[in-house]
Amino acid sequence: GRTRMAPLSASTGAVMSKVAVIGCGIFGATTALKLKSDGHDVTLFERLSAPLTGASHNNQNRLHLGFHYPRDSETARQSIRGISAFEAAFPECIVSGFPSAYFIAAQGSQTTPANYLAFCDALGLKYRVIEPSQFEPKVQNAALGILTEEAVYDSALLRKHLHRCLREADLSVQFGTEAIAAKESWGQITLTLHDSKGDVRADTFDVVVNATYANISRLTGSLGLPLVERQYEYVVIPIIEAPFGRTGITVMDGNFMSVLPFGASNFHLLYHVEHSVIARSVGYHAEDAWLNMVTSPFSYFHAEALFQRMREAACQFVPALADARLVNVLRGTRVVLASRDDTDARPSIIEHPRPGYFSIFSGKVNHCLWVADEIAAAIDRIES
Repeated sequence: GRTRMAPLSASTGAVMSKVAVIGCGIFGATTALKLKSDGHDVTLFERLSAPLTGASHNNQNRLHLGFHYPRDSETARQSIRGISAFEAAFPECIVSGFPSAYFIAAQGSQTTPANYLAFCDALGLKYRVIEPSQFEPKVQNAALGILTEEAVYDSALLRKHLHRCLREADLSVQFGTEAIAAKESWGQITLTLHDSKGDVRADTFDVVVNATYANISRLTGSLGLPLVERQYEYVVIPIIEAPFGRTGITVMDGNFMSVLPFGASNFHLLYHVEHSVIARSVGYHAEDAWLNMVTSPFSYFHAEALFQRMREAACQFVPALADARLVNVLRGTRVVLASRDDTDARPSIIEHPRPGYFSIFSGKVNHCLWVADEIAAAIDRIES
């Protein structure tokens, strides 16, 4: 089994490869730490000024146990596969011990109560059937309720923890540095790097791991490798002050809502399938404007008005949310598989289109450690 993240700071052998990991979200950081612990010479590049400030922060901070994906067992099984390692590595970053429940909507659900329970049983998920109207706060218009042990992570605590791990590992991290292009050079990969001072330089690596999430295909394209169309979604998640204590409520399975604790804070995150995604596009790249807070789709929205629409829709199931108050919003670009609305699949996929180059299509946060292990094993096979 895996150990806590701290031992990753110790190198376990001689340097085997010069490796660049691009993107210091949860997938990039854990992959870099794993490769460093295996003895590789690792440099981690991040265009922003700190780790975990992109998609690893701007999401619902749910630690998936599989309950959310009755129409895609692969995503559910990947989450089950990843949860124990994540819990062992980051125990101080996990918030649990609150009532966390899933409900099947009485109307409009793509999954029936019987099918949902059969799905949970097939995967061996632990749950207890409850009466929706007896839940606190009261849930209405639901045909089934189950109480789970699903938890959330605190992105601020996780950022602090991983920042410390990166320092202790003596791993070279270059914040404010973006890899803007790549080319093959005598069996290696040369990256063109642009830093926050405006300087441009080049460096060559034996292995490149692309963990840039929303911007992942640009580097792949610059290598002349084939691209896959993805669906890009600009997502807004209100941070709210809720009129109840720390609670998790998820209504399945369609254009419904969820409310989850916002890490260890006293606030909650409100998400609505219909209203939280304010823009969509399908193509090889995310829209350039989406990657800039000033020009993003959210710049055309009034935060309070959007929140009021979401709150009204959510009150269909949780009437107590009528007294919720907007505090702030999380927002950013999410990348999902194209043409998968029928399954809502969110798997993690490791792509290895040429020797020495890997890209991570990241699904759920708690997939990160098994993804890091698989990339490390693949690099070991290359070396041998």
